[in-house]
Amino acid sequence: MTMRTSSRTVTFARPFTLSGIDGPQPPGTYTVETDEEHFDDSSPPVYRRVATMIRLPGRSGSGELVQVVTVDPDELAAALLRDGAPPASPAKPGPAEEARAEGRPAKAPGQPAPRPLDRLADGWRYWAATNPRAPAWIIAIVAGVLFATLVVAW
Repeated sequence: MTMRTSSRTVTFARPFTLSGIDGPQPPGTYTVETDEEHFDDSSPPVYRRVATMIRLPGRSGSGELVQVVTVDPDELAAALLRDGAPPASPAKPGPAEEARAEGRPAKAPGQPAPRPLDRLADGWRYWAATNPRAPAWIIAIVAGVLFATLVVAW
């Protein structure tokens, strides 16, 4: 099975503890890595979380620079909530990012609403940018249909 690893940072404002970690850890920013495995026969691709690890400073007197400890992602999220920090997940998108994710252009405050044709053109540009090969396929299919129509009509 294929594995992938994603990495993100979390910040604790106060000391925290997690099971599997000796004693409380100091406040600071920590790297959290998640390993996931890919299921071979799935379409669209499906991944299953295998492990979540946090990088901590090495234990004093051990000579370690960094220690990597496997943690429960739910316990980590709960610790972040107790700390008052946001959970370990991507940041909440702002209005412009939400508009882009929904396929509509972002509107600046105080600007008039875009005209329908402008919105269509902006939507097309966004779609073409996020699907770079799709316009070529559409052109190829339309050309093929036109060519087949010409051959049948002749």
